Amino acid sequence: MPTVVQHDADLTALNSFGVPARAAHFARISDTDELQQALDFAAEQRLPLLVLGGGSNTLFLGNYHGLVLHVANRGIQWSDDSRRVTVAAGENWHDFVSLSIERGFYGLENLALIPGLVGAAPIQNIGAYGRELADVFVELEAIDLQTGKHHTLDKAACEFGYRDSLFKSDPETQWLIWSVTLQLQAKDQPDTSYAALQKVLAEQGDAQVSAKAVFATVCAIRRSKLPDPAELGNAGSFFKNPLVSADKLAALQAEHADVPHFATDSAKLVKLPAAWLIEQAGWKGKRRGQAGVHEQHALVIVNHGHATGEEIFLLAQEISASVLNKFGVALQPEVRLIHG
Repeated sequence: MPTVVQHDADLTALNSFGVPARAAHFARISDTDELQQALDFAAEQRLPLLVLGGGSNTLFLGNYHGLVLHVANRGIQWSDDSRRVTVAAGENWHDFVSLSIERGFYGLENLALIPGLVGAAPIQNIGAYGRELADVFVELEAIDLQTGKHHTLDKAACEFGYRDSLFKSDPETQWLIWSVTLQLQAKDQPDTSYAALQKVLAEQGDAQVSAKAVFATVCAIRRSKLPDPAELGNAGSFFKNPLVSADKLAALQAEHADVPHFATDSAKLVKLPAAWLIEQAGWKGKRRGQAGVHEQHALVIVNHGHATGEEIFLLAQEISASVLNKFGVALQPEVRLIHG
């Protein structure tokens, strides 16, 4: 039996909700040899596989009965000439963003303080304050866990969408992302077009805004709105912002004239802020036992101390049903739900 595989492992510290969960089998993967050992063990035992990074976007609804592959590879390759960088999936995302700015590799400052590891970034096509990973993405190396083969996938192959990608929508292949390559820039010209960011920067009165200033401002805004998972278990935004048709928006405006909305890349769809819908449905600050909605941000479901994954999920379902009943808009979870 390979030494890389542990048994009956506690996953409480490996999910940002901090809900109790255990894995029947667990392997910390820092190199490809360890990965192959783990895959061989899983094949011998006919075990399902779960790829887990920082657990920042994951809700365990119970114990996991297969093999958890915890991605822990490290390393960053910087090209000073081209400002292209390849980063291992096991690196901490925020630490990487901070380091890239210090080294003069610009373009990620709007994505500061997003929790989790680099490998999760393309799965979710993470985005914030007017930018998303796809804006700087070049390619990634991923491993097909069914065959063990390594693949290089470019931007088109990853099929990026709003908080979506091939890795969430492909039911036939289970991927483990090993590294991500990004094209950053040498010029310190941050994107400040996002209205909420622009407003705060204007209030600060800086004549010329730098990437470091945007980085610091984004961190401050996020800290003011979102609870620290180390203090109050959460996974950030629990639901996606829903996309609706122009006709649906018009129907909503007939009853709720002040409904906020934002343009999308599609002329036929607009985006509604899920936080507004949830707050208008009366959920901000409410609790169901140890599970609750954050007092400062209605899109964040929190663990007040001893909630189970099932209790958090039941609260999310109740919120979703309430919004659907009031607005006729279906909310889809952004968080990955692990059923065991």
